[in-house]
Amino acid sequence: MFSNLNHVGLNITRNKLQLVEVVREASKFCLENVNEHIFDDEFDFNSEESEIISILQASLNSLTGETPLKSKNISVSLPLNEFKVFKIPFETSLSPSALDEHVKWEFSILFPMLKSEDYIIRFTKLTGRNKEKKLLVVGLSSKLVKSIHKFCVANKLNLKYIDNSHFAFNSTLRISESQNILSIYLCSVCCSINSYLGKKLHTTKQTEVIDNKSLINFVNEFIENQNIAYDKIFLSSSFDVDELRLGLETELQISVELVNPFDSIQTSKSFIQNAYFLNAPNLFSAAAGICYRKL
Repeated sequence: MFSNLNHVGLNITRNKLQLVEVVREASKFCLENVNEHIFDDEFDFNSEESEIISILQASLNSLTGETPLKSKNISVSLPLNEFKVFKIPFETSLSPSALDEHVKWEFSILFPMLKSEDYIIRFTKLTGRNKEKKLLVVGLSSKLVKSIHKFCVANKLNLKYIDNSHFAFNSTLRISESQNILSIYLCSVCCSINSYLGKKLHTTKQTEVIDNKSLINFVNEFIENQNIAYDKIFLSSSFDVDELRLGLETELQISVELVNPFDSIQTSKSFIQNAYFLNAPNLFSAAAGICYRKL
């Protein structure tokens, strides 16, 4: 049954399209579908609009052939490296319009070969431990957003959110006001760290993925530089990172959790269990997180 409350989340990576759907049953949200489609070739996010829509449509058709969607609403998470992310200081005295112009100016300085008007730019204030005020700025190609929107319109779906896979994953975390949390997310070419003081984002950092040893050093150096005692560390990706988890635990001497995003939600009456749900739930944290964003 279609409902305006139902919601599907897609996580698009270079290699696959992951899907998580929730539906409203008996006054509560329930898990309806968990599935993925492996692309024949590596997905190129810089392809022409028609090519992007064609690949996404074929992938969605393969996923919904036996289990049609029950949702009218959809949200999408994308790889970290598809976003331009940077931090800048700012003056609290700036008006909203002046702050917008300042952010665009900083974008033009950091990415001189790009035009800010070709990007959808959003920013949020970071919570610091000193008097310095900083913004986290995130930009995504307008062309890519338009392609995804056209794909959704063609399928009569209402596009609600587009975000990077790390922030999507963070929506699955249980973050407490009394705890300091470190969240780590890996894409195929990029690793991202988000530091939370209570429920507020403190800072972020990214690095290129080379090997597990370099990633362990990256995380260890980040923690040492922050000089924060983290209560919990969470790790996720759309591919297996258990070896990295074990390496981090050995180096940091603290438990590193792989999150099961389906622990906190009941399954629907029509839900069909599969290997993804039973054996690899943590690999769907971004798709689940962007799906839960609306709940």
